[in-house]
Amino acid sequence: MIKLEKFVQKIERISELVGKGESWAVIALIVSICYEVIMRYAFRAPTLWSFDISYMLGGSMYVLGLAWVLRDDGNVRVDIISSRFSPRRQLYIQLIFTAILFFPISILLFKISLQQAIRSWSVLEKASYTVWYPPIYPLRTIVCVAIFLWLLQGIAKFYRYWQQLKGVK
Repeated sequence: MIKLEKFVQKIERISELVGKGESWAVIALIVSICYEVIMRYAFRAPTLWSFDISYMLGGSMYVLGLAWVLRDDGNVRVDIISSRFSPRRQLYIQLIFTAILFFPISILLFKISLQQAIRSWSVLEKASYTVWYPPIYPLRTIVCVAIFLWLLQGIAKFYRYWQQLKGVK
């Protein structure tokens, strides 16, 4: 059990580090959008790359933050029904829904994202939304890695629920 606890702590630490690290990308996103707005409206010279940078940074920030949010229970919840249950029953509900919903969905998403990342790298896929045609395979790889981290954090969360259940009367 000690090894499992250390493994879970490492997962939680990685989730935190990746989430906090990626949160700094918001500065690059703000700079990119501000630059585009200034160039477009002040100088009538829009950029070719701003849209692509915006969705790539925004998408990266979103998916790389998933594990950190799950770790800290930062998701929005409407606990109208479950809040009326005892803490023990709430933990049972968390365990059951994590097992029957979270794990199948996250495994399926990981499988799909892995297939897309592999295919994207094999053809050196480029985005076709603009005339800039930036490579899209790094973003597909980030999505795949982020979903894997999210899945790992889900395993850690399941373990934490299990530990809490053993301690709740």
